[in-house]
Amino acid sequence: MKKQVPRIAIISRESNTKTLDISMLEAELLKRGCGVTVLSRLLTKEKSLKALGYIGHVMKQEAAIVASDVVVLDTYCIPASMIPHRKGTKVVQMWHALGAIKQFGWQTVGKQGGSSAKTAKLMKMHHGYDYVVCASDVTSDHFCEAFRVGKDKIAKYGLPRIDYIKSVAAGDRQAEMAAKILAKYPRIAKEKKTVLYAPTFRRGKAVDVKGLMQALDPAKYNLVVKLHPLYRGDAEAQSGPNVIFDEDFSSYDWLSVADVVVSDYSSYVIESTLADKPLFIYAYDLEDYAENTGLNIDFDSEPIAPYVFKDAKELAAGIEKPYDMNALRAFRDRYIDINTDNCTAALADYIVSLA
Repeated sequence: MKKQVPRIAIISRESNTKTLDISMLEAELLKRGCGVTVLSRLLTKEKSLKALGYIGHVMKQEAAIVASDVVVLDTYCIPASMIPHRKGTKVVQMWHALGAIKQFGWQTVGKQGGSSAKTAKLMKMHHGYDYVVCASDVTSDHFCEAFRVGKDKIAKYGLPRIDYIKSVAAGDRQAEMAAKILAKYPRIAKEKKTVLYAPTFRRGKAVDVKGLMQALDPAKYNLVVKLHPLYRGDAEAQSGPNVIFDEDFSSYDWLSVADVVVSDYSSYVIESTLADKPLFIYAYDLEDYAENTGLNIDFDSEPIAPYVFKDAKELAAGIEKPYDMNALRAFRDRYIDINTDNCTAALADYIVSLA
């Protein structure tokens, strides 16, 4: 009897288009002869009350779940958590971040930046996962809390983006990507270092771009600002001869030309370490963010502690000094302790094995 083709559904509310991880995973699953259905439609907390049209999309999600052997998610999915699915169907949570520096899910229930306990229980938040993909033992502790799952549900694999980051930062795509960026922004090629600033989203609050702009010497540095997708629409891009507010390339693409990376509580902090470039944390609102959102990482106890700054001028001065790359690599190895060769293929093989 001929073996049935594995049926895989990939569902996301992160974007109206396929994310990098989804596109790469889909391509790899198709190589293996799987039947793949991808449903991507943006839904945020801000839009949820006005998203009556999303109900029809939820029905499509449920239909895809019922028809699939394996369901892969990268966010919370209403029917996956609230509606019983077919016996034998496996649900895999492939979270949309490689790590969890800031708290989320059940970690933030009852906090200013999280859901209420009533809503979380009503919506069966993050209920029904058979497996959760995770890139390190340290992060698995955070994911177990956020998703309310046991360690037996953890599947240690990396996200497809790992392959992409390694490729554009120092691999076979680096030269091509750098050429594209330099063609768009020729001033980057000048005798200056490029500082890439990729901060996380702050709900209802602006990001302190101005502080870095004023602190960095324009004669020595170009500042490239990559704001979170949810923030770009409200951002007031402040012009400057050495400042670029870019929306044409991803924060991963910019690793092909960046000399220094600056971030804060975003998982990009972990992801960017794959580029093996000096990383600085600009945590000007550390206490406020820790209280209202919550952090899983105590920066003071991390190998990169010397590179965490609350003041932009002190950060700028730190960039001028020699950087301990061993500290960066020790930090990376704590939060990415898997084999990072061919992560997309390894994850695809794992998903197929569940079908």
